[in-house]
Parts: sequence; C-alpha cells; structure tokens
Amino acid sequence: MRTVKWNAFLSGLCGAAAFLGVVATGARAEITIEKGASILVFPKVVVDASTDTTIQIANTGPLPVHAKCYYVNAALYNTVTGGPCDTPSLTCVPLWQETDFNIWLTKYQPTHWVASRGRRVAIGPFGSDLAGFPVGLVPPVGDFFVGELKCVQVTESDEPLIGNHLKGEATLSLTAQPPPPAFVTDVSKYNAIGILGNPDAQAANPLLLNDAMYNACPEKLILNHFSTLSPDPVASDLNSRLLGVNLGSTTATSLTLVPCTEDFETQTPTSVTIQFVVYNEYEERFSASTTVTCYLDVELTKIDSPTSPERSIFSLPVLGSLVGHAELTPVPGPGGAARGVLGVVERFVVAAAEYDGAIAFDPASAAYNLHTKGSLVSETNPDQIRLTEKE
Repeated sequence: MRTVKWNAFLSGLCGAAAFLGVVATGARAEITIEKGASILVFPKVVVDASTDTTIQIANTGPLPVHAKCYYVNAALYNTVTGGPCDTPSLTCVPLWQETDFNIWLTKYQPTHWVASRGRRVAIGPFGSDLAGFPVGLVPPVGDFFVGELKCVQVTESDEPLIGNHLKGEATLSLTAQPPPPAFVTDVSKYNAIGILGNPDAQAANPLLLNDAMYNACPEKLILNHFSTLSPDPVASDLNSRLLGVNLGSTTATSLTLVPCTEDFETQTPTSVTIQFVVYNEYEERFSASTTVTCYLDVELTKIDSPTSPERSIFSLPVLGSLVGHAELTPVPGPGGAARGVLGVVERFVVAAAEYDGAIAFDPASAAYNLHTKGSLVSETNPDQIRLTEKE
C-alpha cells in the first residue's frame, strides 16, 4: 500500500475543452451495474461525523480474483488550520490524497468493509473473511473523506487482467443526533459502476477505454430528478393520512461525477466540462454547464446558482414542474480527447413530523444510478486509466 498526496495546485493546469476528433457512436455504452466487470467505480464514498460508507465487492467467477484498488480523497481541507472546511477558497482546497491497496477473493467470494475503519486485521475463521481465504488489509480512510473508490482486476503481480468478475455495492449510512425529540438514522445504497473488458484483448497499462481493450464510457448520462425545493408527494400524503395535516416537506438532489480518465501514477488531474440540457414536464428546455476537476459532488442548484437555489433551473420556481429530465454531455478534451464521466445520484427528502407534541424534521435519502446513452470513443485519444507501477 502507498499513499500519495495529490497536488491541489495541479487542478489549474487542466486543459481547455475542444470539439475535435471524438466519435460518439449510437451503440449502447457497455457499462454495467449488474454484471461482473473488470473495473469497478464507486463514485461516492463519504465519511464524516454523521456518515459512513460500507463497501461490498464480490467475485462472480469460479477462479480466484485479485484487484488493485484506489481511494481518492477530494475532501476540502483548510491549509491554515489543517482541518476540514466547507466552501472552496484560497485556504480551503481539496486534499487530493490517493491511497492504493490490494484485495483478493476466492471463487464466488464476497467481502465487505466499513470505509472509516478499513480492515486492519483479517476477520473470521482462519484469519479470513468468513470464507476461509485471506482477502488483504484495507486502509481506513480516516475521520473525514469525500471521494471515490476504484478497483481494477489484476494478476498476482499487479498486471491488468481482463476477467469481468468484479461486482460491487456501496451503502451510505447516516446516524445523527439532532435536538430532541428526533433521532436520525438513514441509509441509501447504489450499485458500483462496472466497466467491462474485451475477453479477446490483451490488457495493458494504461487501460484504454476505447471499446477494444475495455468498453468506452457513455456518450451521455441521463438524470431524472425531482426539482429542488419541491414538496415530496409521498411524504406529504403520509403526513395527511397519519396526522390529518400536511406539515410540509422539501426535496434536494445531489449529483456525484468522476472523470473516466485518471492517472494514478503521475497524479495528473483530469478536468471535464459537462453541458446540461434540462426539460420540465411541459418539454420546456433549459441549459447549464459545469466543470468536473477530478471529482464533483454538488447539490443540483449549486451548478448554476450557488447562493440562490430558488434561481436555479433545477429548482421548482424556475423549472416550473415537480420533476425534470436532464441530459449530461461531456465536452471533448484537448486535441479531441474523449473525456467521459461516470456518476451516481442521491435524493434527499426532509419532512416535518410530530413527535409527542413537538415538530421535528426527518431526513431520508435514496441513492440511484444514472441511465446512459451511446458510447464515447476517440480513435486517437480515448479515455484511459493509468495504474501505479509495481514498486
């Protein structure tokens, strides 16, 4: 295992986008959330005072599987105090710390760990993960982590291997103690995104996401969402049925995106511009854009209106309907390089409820995977993942 601190100042060196040389085919992008794959991407892993993340990975095949995994911590830290902070500024910058480690699984074996604790010692009978087979030590991410986890199927000597035998899920758990009478516990879960490899191809480092060595990333991501600040119809109906009065509820949606191109060896960050085309229920069209530099986790209204959510195209006052449909299109990189992204969504509902005569606000969340369209292929400069070289 090694830990490398990403240089936050490198993010300013990411090139501007250009519209050259990318071929967006009409074929369906073969990423998966239900089949075994050779690359697993967990876009959203969160650890803080009230949230933790449980990672589950399984080997779907009849032979042992080795995997090289990478945590990327994009949490904001204050360069003066050394502690976490909330709003990017000259002194509040992403940590960009990468930590890699190895796991291995026997045939059809599942494993799991809690991100904050990792797995410092093997568990179960015979020093194993309850299956009679050691799975490797997993480092804890610490007390404050916001970022991604990526795992790649490799040989025992850390060479890339196309096997398509990795499948995963992540569970985000919230435990908080707000003022009485409320006590909040909540979980949301999403499937890890799998990138399939071509069984007839020879894998090599860097991993080329070109529909030849590994499948390409999607041409577009499709996001169906409730408009921010809209009431939740289920929560409102439940309040009315149980209490005889609707005490109110509100909805927000968090979008998490990670670039498909990553360089773990040189720690060179990737920047991708994303264009949004949003439709409301009446097929009225809105647009916005944002940039993903290594990692993005943002409530939708902050994309186009960071300080005034009611002025965002993703909010009920502007969108004008309860739900919206957004198409996310990544802009090609310098020289027409393919610059795809992958991501997940988490929807939050806060509903007012009555407990023993007092009003409390109960949050609930649900994570879900984005739909995809097309295959983003560059003939000369595809998305790629460069693994760390064996030391």
